[in-house]
Amino acid sequence: MDMLWAILALVGGGTFLVNGFSVLTDPNCASVDFSGGRAVLATCYDSASTGTISGNLAGSGMMLFGALLVFFALRSFTRGR
Repeated sequence: MDMLWAILALVGGGTFLVNGFSVLTDPNCASVDFSGGRAVLATCYDSASTGTISGNLAGSGMMLFGALLVFFALRSFTRGR
């Protein structure tokens, strides 16, 4: 069962990494709104005053969270063997 959670964390972490990189590299993403329940949706806005958080902070936070998820998933894989 632990292996299932590690795989889910690896997939989820990869998703956060890709979305965070997408937000950081999008020149039209000055601010971001987060929404959703089970699935997190990040909506980019051109104007810095429209979203609730700046695009750079949101992208960096998503990449940091994704990296942590991937790190702990890989750590779980190596300890499980």
